[in-house]
Amino acid sequence: MKEKVIRVISEFNNELKLQGFKAFQIESDSNETRTYSRKEFYKICLTTGKSKIHYSDKTFEQEGTILFFGNPHIPYSWETISTTYVGYTILFSADFFKNSERSESLQQSSFFKIGGTPVLKITSEQRDFLNTIFQKMIAEQESDYLYKDELIRNYISLIIHESLKMEPSENYEQNKNASSR
Repeated sequence: MKEKVIRVISEFNNELKLQGFKAFQIESDSNETRTYSRKEFYKICLTTGKSKIHYSDKTFEQEGTILFFGNPHIPYSWETISTTYVGYTILFSADFFKNSERSESLQQSSFFKIGGTPVLKITSEQRDFLNTIFQKMIAEQESDYLYKDELIRNYISLIIHESLKMEPSENYEQNKNASSR
């Protein structure tokens, strides 16, 4: 049996502190368990492979393509089971997203709430669409475009909204007025 490799995602910490956002591509040809040392960041992953996600008091065993939403207030770890594992990850701070008037979708999303479902199974068509968004974010973070932070926030909002459309409506609540928030 192949020994598991434990990898700590810390190489991006300095960039995250400065910018509040980092996107990167996942290309793995090994089994590994990932632990995360930076818990103050939200995380969205689009991955294809077989894995176990230990999230709060639940374990999600997944095979195929999934979209995962990590919350900085809920502990989790990620065990890769398949030897070929690919996809994309974005990490962002609450402050990065709060600079936008679009933060309500993040705050109201059941994906980031305790008791919510952090994992969505994705079809190949949805994967192709989402791959394009992740690729655009990776390219944009390296650009000199003056409004790239705003554009990246829009891409994150688009991922959240597309995910909300995929999720059955009974899985999330819509507040009727400001006092119920």
